[in-house]
Amino acid sequence: MSTPSQVLAKKILARLTAEKLVTDDDAKKLATKMADGKLRPEDWKLAIEKAAEKGAKA
Repeated sequence: MSTPSQVLAKKILARLTAEKLVTDDDAKKLATKMADGKLRPEDWKLAIEKAAEKGAKA
């Protein structure tokens, strides 16, 4: 059973993935940290930079 924090984290990351701001792989990695409140600004920056780089190559 998922906690409310886990459900919210999944919804947020699904939207970010749909908007191509975060890759699917990074969303999976970020989900637990986000639900636990342990996500740092550096984590966001890296995930967004990787998605932007991937988008530029496509």
